[in-house]
Amino acid sequence: MTPRAAGLLLALIGAAAPADAQKGPVPLPPPTVYTAPTPAPLAPPTSAAPAVAPPGGLSPLLSQPGPIFPRPPQPGPSYLATPTPAPLDQQKSQAYRNELLGQRWQLDHQGVSPGSERYREIQQQLNQPGLR
Repeated sequence: MTPRAAGLLLALIGAAAPADAQKGPVPLPPPTVYTAPTPAPLAPPTSAAPAVAPPGGLSPLLSQPGPIFPRPPQPGPSYLATPTPAPLDQQKSQAYRNELLGQRWQLDHQGVSPGSERYREIQQQLNQPGLR
C-alpha cells in the first residue's frame, strides 16, 4: 500500500469514527418471548349409564344425620343465679325519670313555685332510690 493511499484511508476512518460516536450504541430490538397457547378446556366425560352403587350399600354416616355417638349430658350450674333487673326494666325506669324531669322543667319554665303541690310531688318521685 502506498503512503498516499494509507493516509487517505486513515483520514476516512478518522472522519467516520466521530460520526458513529455521536450516534451512540444502536439499541437491539426486545427479545421475542414465546408462550405456548393454553389448550381449550374440555368438557368432562359423560356417560348415559347410572352411577354404580357400592357393594355394601350407603354408609350410615351418609344416610343418618346427626352425631354418631350420643353427647354426654351437660352439667347444670352449681348455684342459682341472682335475679337482676332486666334491661327493659332499667329502660322503663329511665324513661319515667326523664318524663318527670321534663315535667319539672316545664313547671320551672312556666314560673311555678318550687313550693307548689305538683312541684313537690314530682320532686318526691325523683328522689325515690329506684330512679337514680
